[in-house]
Amino acid sequence: MPGKSDFVHYGAYGVCQVEDICPIRFGPDLPRREYYVLKPVSQDGSSIFVPADNPKLTARMRPVLSKDEIDRLLTDVGEDRLPWMEDRRQRLDTFRDILRRSDERELLLLVRCLYEKSRETAKGLPSTDAQVLKKAEAVLSQSFAFSLHIDKQQVGGYIRRKLGLPPEPHEPVPNQNRRNTP
Repeated sequence: MPGKSDFVHYGAYGVCQVEDICPIRFGPDLPRREYYVLKPVSQDGSSIFVPADNPKLTARMRPVLSKDEIDRLLTDVGEDRLPWMEDRRQRLDTFRDILRRSDERELLLLVRCLYEKSRETAKGLPSTDAQVLKKAEAVLSQSFAFSLHIDKQQVGGYIRRKLGLPPEPHEPVPNQNRRNTP
């Protein structure tokens, strides 16, 4: 389990620093419980309290990937593909499950699937698929930008380059001198 000052990825909150691990009582009639106190790096003034004795919630805390781990993950994804499902409801259910799990490998496969599908038609993606893509990119962007020390807006281009996909016309040029530090 993470220790004090470690950085973790915590679900939709993204990258957080473990500010403390301490007993807290949230009411006079409630017992003291050990909590992880998380500070989201992108939300000043916010705190998340995760009960240390709740395995379902502590399982959502995952280590933040290093640059080498991200590059290895992008390489390992290789030619793997998430199959496109023609049934919109089935596709949306599958995509939502992937978003809920927030597994980086699955998210990368989802993003690739949607990138490639958007290039197949002049109309682009249906709005629900476009929303899923935006959410998947947001989850990956925060975590990857933190570890790669680049702007969030550059993460999509980084992923596309590593996966051998063509860039989007509006992508910013990478600036490797930018540091994203807490």
